[in-house]
Amino acid sequence: MDLNDFNENQKKILKQFREVVKDCQLPNSEDAYLARWLVARDFDIPKAEKMLRSALEWRRQFKIDSILNDFKPPEVLLNYVSAGLVGRDKAQSPLWITRYGRMDMKGILRSAKKRDFVMYIAYLVEFSISKVIEDPKKYKPSPDAIVQTTVIFDLEGLSMQHITNRQAVDVAIKLITLYEANYPEYLSNILVVNAPKVFPLLFAMLKPFIHERTRNKIKIFGHDEKEWKTAILEYVNVEELPVAYGGTMTDPDGNPNCIKLVNMGGVVPKSCYFSCKPDISNKKSLSISRGSKEHLEFPVKEAGAVLKWDFHTEESDIGFAVYRKQGNELIAIVPSDRIDCDMSTEEGELQCDEPGVYVIEFDNGFSYIRSKKIWYAISVGSASLVSQTSSDLDKI
Repeated sequence: MDLNDFNENQKKILKQFREVVKDCQLPNSEDAYLARWLVARDFDIPKAEKMLRSALEWRRQFKIDSILNDFKPPEVLLNYVSAGLVGRDKAQSPLWITRYGRMDMKGILRSAKKRDFVMYIAYLVEFSISKVIEDPKKYKPSPDAIVQTTVIFDLEGLSMQHITNRQAVDVAIKLITLYEANYPEYLSNILVVNAPKVFPLLFAMLKPFIHERTRNKIKIFGHDEKEWKTAILEYVNVEELPVAYGGTMTDPDGNPNCIKLVNMGGVVPKSCYFSCKPDISNKKSLSISRGSKEHLEFPVKEAGAVLKWDFHTEESDIGFAVYRKQGNELIAIVPSDRIDCDMSTEEGELQCDEPGVYVIEFDNGFSYIRSKKIWYAISVGSASLVSQTSSDLDKI
């Protein structure tokens, strides 16, 4: 896409949109950045504005602007998540390869927290964007180009284990919704290769969460290597593509898969798994019935105090959020999210910008079958480092 391809009415709408969101702190001030939101919402300014403001709030809450410097990916993700930037497509846009079929999702999610996995994917997306910003001449055919990405999604090795693993499917859905909401029009082509007979089962589960514009960019190929290699070469020049996918690139040692750029996934050793149940010493317990939630109140007397939490469940996941009371309303400070914390503790902290009553929510409303037991330790540390433990606070 290119801004020069916009008609006069679309260019006029782009100017109007810039005026409407002039109060926003954008990660990129270029017209091409703003245009993505308009294209994603068919140049409907109110819809594009709502989408952009929601995404900017997500970036603020999860500190996405500094993720490349601040987020330290767990080693298991670096070694066993198979995704890498390998070159450019014919439009000069970044070309990524993901060998999802070779990824041991069960092992990965037993060795890393789901939130870390999701943040690692956001980290990779931001890495790709940073490369374009650092070297626009390499990735932009014109100054007004709206740079997108081509992804080769290799499903060699995909099995029923990928489909029946609830956590893996949940993560896939979360990643799709995250990408659709916060990175509009960053994809140009998704080339799915080596799709096995079980793939339609997985795609049927994911399809409702994929926007129609994105679905139209997906092309699916089976195990006919000649067919999908020919298809890939319609979008990518041979010198930008590993030999294994029909190109001429190899690693320095001649490896046709270019594993220096994108690893081969593989089975995660059990030595990487979370070793045991978390420690419950110095923690209080809380039982949450199926379909219900519990709130814990924590008075904060001064701005700058730090609210810290450390909790885990005896089994399965739990919803978690932090709010600040404002009259009869609860203002979301840490957005609600389902946390897998039965194998490792969930730890975090929040600097409270305003004094008041803060509310921690444990939500089991999504579970209609099982109650949950939580072990937790929560404290409020004042700006003068005087702490107040959760044992001194009462449950609502």
